[in-house]
Amino acid sequence: MKKLLFISLFSTLLVVNNFKAQDVCFDKGTLVVTAGIGFPDLYRASLRTYYSGYVARSVTGLGPIILKGDYGIVKFKWGHSVGAGMVLGFNTTKASFTYEDWKWNNNSGYTYSDYTQTDRYTTITIGARGTYHFFTKEKIDCYASIGLGFNINTHDQTTTDPDGVKYKVNQRKGLYEAGTVGIRYFFTKNFGVYSELGWDNSTPIQAGLSLKF
Repeated sequence: MKKLLFISLFSTLLVVNNFKAQDVCFDKGTLVVTAGIGFPDLYRASLRTYYSGYVARSVTGLGPIILKGDYGIVKFKWGHSVGAGMVLGFNTTKASFTYEDWKWNNNSGYTYSDYTQTDRYTTITIGARGTYHFFTKEKIDCYASIGLGFNINTHDQTTTDPDGVKYKVNQRKGLYEAGTVGIRYFFTKNFGVYSELGWDNSTPIQAGLSLKF
């Protein structure tokens, strides 16, 4: 009787342990929301090169800030999963520089005057995203992703020159396209961090926080 009880208890422990071993952090029906920032911003870097010939130049910005959702829709027999979701991005850059211009002065004729021009570039990204999760364990999730959507871009120019040009127009219109490979690590059942390499919102690297629901 004791032997039978021991065998039953041992079998139960094996079943429970096997169930826990199969527990993964991303599966069909899992929702993961990530919030991160990309770096370096290659578009901002190109603007620094573009404005490098101006005097007293300054190129600063915020972003890209990237929000993503990933919902598990399919799980294959071999354990891999497919997810789908949305992408929202925000990026803004401010470029300022000083320049001189001839101005007519009734008292002294034409003289040089210093002015400051400021250009603001803003991009809002809205897109869809698909993910293929090829290695998923209890705390680690490795995946590849592609994204497609559109950008809402504006360029706002102001100047202290009363005769200068001021305008606000839509520019850099085009598709949002992204392709990355990433990894998530969960410290707890619902909270973790992530990082992705590839191309997304004009950056090759992004990292941030992950929340699982």
